[in-house]
Amino acid sequence: MKKLIEIFFVMLLVSSNLVSNIYAKSQEVYLLPSVNGEPSKVMSVDMLSAHSLIQYDCGESSHYLTDILPGDTIGVLFVPPFPCSLIEVHFCRYKRCGNTPDLYYGIVADVPDSVTPESYGEYRDSTSITGPSPIGNLYFRPAAMEIPFTVGLHWDTLVIPGQPNIDQNVFWAGYTIEDTCYSTKVDLNVLPPYHAICWRQSGAGPETNGPGWYSSSDLFWIRALVKFYGQNYTGVSVEKLKGTYDTHDRTVHIYSWDYNEDSAGVGFYPDSAFLYYSINECNTFRVSLIQDSVYNPDPYSEDAWWHAIIPGQRPEVKLTYWVKLKYRSALRPTYKTHYYCYMVKRVTQLRSLVYIEEDEYFGFGTGVHNAFPTYFYNVWNENLDGSADNFVIDYYISGPGLREICWLSPGGEGLADFTNTQLFECLVNSGGNLLISSQDLIGSGFNLGYGEWEAPESPHPLRDYFKAYGGIDDYITESPFDVFIDVTDYVTCAMPDEITVDCTPLYPTWVGTFTELDSECKPLFYSTDCTILGYRYESPSGYKLLFLYFPLHAITDTIAQEILIENFHNWTCVGVDRTSEIEICNFPKVKPNPLSNDTRYKFSIEKPEYVKIYIYDIKGSLLIKLVDKKLNVGEHSVKINTDELTSGVYFLRMDAGKFSGTRKFLVIK
Repeated sequence: MKKLIEIFFVMLLVSSNLVSNIYAKSQEVYLLPSVNGEPSKVMSVDMLSAHSLIQYDCGESSHYLTDILPGDTIGVLFVPPFPCSLIEVHFCRYKRCGNTPDLYYGIVADVPDSVTPESYGEYRDSTSITGPSPIGNLYFRPAAMEIPFTVGLHWDTLVIPGQPNIDQNVFWAGYTIEDTCYSTKVDLNVLPPYHAICWRQSGAGPETNGPGWYSSSDLFWIRALVKFYGQNYTGVSVEKLKGTYDTHDRTVHIYSWDYNEDSAGVGFYPDSAFLYYSINECNTFRVSLIQDSVYNPDPYSEDAWWHAIIPGQRPEVKLTYWVKLKYRSALRPTYKTHYYCYMVKRVTQLRSLVYIEEDEYFGFGTGVHNAFPTYFYNVWNENLDGSADNFVIDYYISGPGLREICWLSPGGEGLADFTNTQLFECLVNSGGNLLISSQDLIGSGFNLGYGEWEAPESPHPLRDYFKAYGGIDDYITESPFDVFIDVTDYVTCAMPDEITVDCTPLYPTWVGTFTELDSECKPLFYSTDCTILGYRYESPSGYKLLFLYFPLHAITDTIAQEILIENFHNWTCVGVDRTSEIEICNFPKVKPNPLSNDTRYKFSIEKPEYVKIYIYDIKGSLLIKLVDKKLNVGEHSVKINTDELTSGVYFLRMDAGKFSGTRKFLVIK
């Protein structure tokens, strides 16, 4: 692709020193990308250094684009809400791999009058067609320079000579990719019309549409520093809270900015400031904003930092909140922010967590079958419940939840981020357990590329904790496909020796294979050509890992899913003193299995305990209480009456003191 212009970028220092001293601070603001057809959001230059909790995206996004190719061009339409001149454009970049400098090309241009966000189809939409170029008259043609190698997240700055007058004209700012080791940070799944406009040479709609200009529902992290003139403006930025188990009060941080060049402060400050919230989209309540600090750089402007307390909520509540600022002056109509939502989920103690991650590109957070015995697990589904805060994860690491997490992720982006946190290290270093099911963790998550990969040198989760040293990503690309199982292992016992995996109901198939594992890893799942698709590992320090290079929920045999996840739970012995299990209880499997007639189930305890033995159905609903009382030492028996059960899958659960165990059985009539 022909390069449009070349650009010199330097690292952005997050401080007020970025702002040219020849202009008053109050006259310089950042424009953020437009969403939902509204003018670009405005952010004060003081906001970055003065309140780190409120970031570009209110502190929410941890995602970056990974499927771009050399020659692709990405950019954003900006809609100035007031007349302004352009000072700088900032691009947020993420270094994913490699150790070389980066070279890429930027452009800032006026947008032709005929071009609107509706001129483009979304590039992942199978019906999309290409749109016109958003590039009209160029504002700037800088010289080419390499960007020094920088690990991790950083902002690059393009300084615009002459500070051209933009007025209120829509403009486009973007850059052309040269090295795919670098990616752009993105906010996911914004609502149309999409203001991220990109040239894609691959993957843009159906291949028959070919390369061209498309829109994207991923909003690229690009911002513009502008100087406004002769205009009043008002804005508010609100922290976005994530879903949680926490039923206590929650604090929301708010930042507001205001400028009135003509009125010298008359009628300028907000008369009232409130946060409104609704519960399950029904009753609406409001709370006053509490001002923490205020900054008045001149008589015309005010930057203010606030917070509000949202009262604690009961579980299973969807809470929606927004902010309103009201002014006395007619120059200041009521300013209302976007709506933000989060879930307060119900949690049951002494259960493990199933975290179903929403795919970054395809948006699917649900599995094909959802075959979890619910009394084993608390299920958190990003597609239904939104992202979870650290309170949720910490509940299973240092809180009352069991130290076992089953993380199911098609793409693996969030899982990869989790493995680089202190919470993950605390989980494995304290003997916690992890079941990983992801077909694209290596490629999309750890960004090691597609095809053959080698685990980076330590420190890196793949080498240090997963003990997976090499493999091939996207090894299987068609569904359905067969998986063969070593059923002699206690994690796979009672499973069929062959299962079918079908990813296509949800997403394309990008299943990988392991070619080099630690000698202590136990391969369990194989492809038809005997390559390894899954294994288990138990570390000397005590944590246990089961890693599937295919989606667990894409197994078409739901009973096989249930057996595997039950076996994993029993293998980890979560919450059970394994020596006490032998000393306290004899909890055998149900025999015969399957059952067709009534049977006596025998068990024993080695010391007096209060014993509960219940029967649950496949959905986790309690059906029958066989035992619920204190028993003496010795052998006991109880009758399982099949007249009370229909044909199907059931679970027998026993709790006695510290012991907790589950046995699966079938009833066939």
